[in-house]
Amino acid sequence: MRILYSAPGRCGIIGNPSDIYGGKVLSCSLPLRNYCEIHPDVYREVPDGALWAAIEKRFPEMATANVAVRLRSEVPRSSGLAGSTAMLAAMVACVRDFLTLPKIEAAELAELVRDIERNDAGVMCGYQDAYMVTHGGLQLMDFTGKHPVNPGPVAQMLGVNAPLPFLLVTTGVERLSGSVHGPMSERWLAGEEKVVQGIERISALTEPALHALISGDHARLAAAMQENQAIIAELGGSGPQIDALIETCLSFGAPAAKLAGAGMGGTVIVLTEDPSALKRRLQERGFTQFTSPLIAPGIQPEREIDSTAIAG
Repeated sequence: MRILYSAPGRCGIIGNPSDIYGGKVLSCSLPLRNYCEIHPDVYREVPDGALWAAIEKRFPEMATANVAVRLRSEVPRSSGLAGSTAMLAAMVACVRDFLTLPKIEAAELAELVRDIERNDAGVMCGYQDAYMVTHGGLQLMDFTGKHPVNPGPVAQMLGVNAPLPFLLVTTGVERLSGSVHGPMSERWLAGEEKVVQGIERISALTEPALHALISGDHARLAAAMQENQAIIAELGGSGPQIDALIETCLSFGAPAAKLAGAGMGGTVIVLTEDPSALKRRLQERGFTQFTSPLIAPGIQPEREIDSTAIAG
């Protein structure tokens, strides 16, 4: 019995990282997916690392099960595109099927994945990643009632269709989301006015930005993206590589660019009407990792995994 699941990466268009503080986020899935396959085997072959260790902590039966686990990652490592969460979600889905546990809805799976990542893997993480990798698509997500420590109620999801005039550019600088979320969460929990008000403003940008995206009002959308980025930079969540890449994109005529994830490296999402031309100019500057958002499904079973998949 072979069990295989995949889950997509995601990019935050507007509102990130307000999800961890009960805000709203507009986010879209990516064509890049992470895969996990589990099957019984005479010899036990499981991955090293924090994610599988978290799986064994949450599902103790897996600590001694004779299984082979294969992984394949398309989402660039530590790029701010929810690659770790996508892989964890694929692992959780495989393990639940392997243990013949009852099926659960996408929102319940999202909460489970986030809880494992936060409490078993020890990662200070938000909520949008878990919801996006399980649901996929283009989603306006309302995390009212959620909190860095208390997960609160299930998020409200609104799936929408709209043009996606964006290009994502990865800096190549790897970072862990917890390195950004951790310090900012401490400041928010301490009631630092600058952080609290900044997060509230980022969240408030989300719905007007969605209306601008749907209507094709790129000037209004660009203004929201730039304000989102300015607030995060002021709060210390951007970083020199991100700032330099954004300035380069703007100098090439892009109306706006901002962080696609947590910050301090990772990936920038650029608003552009000509992604191919922008990509060519950035390639001349040495950038090599590009993708575009795609309204793609969330976690789903697969029939096969590429033979080049990494074992362990």
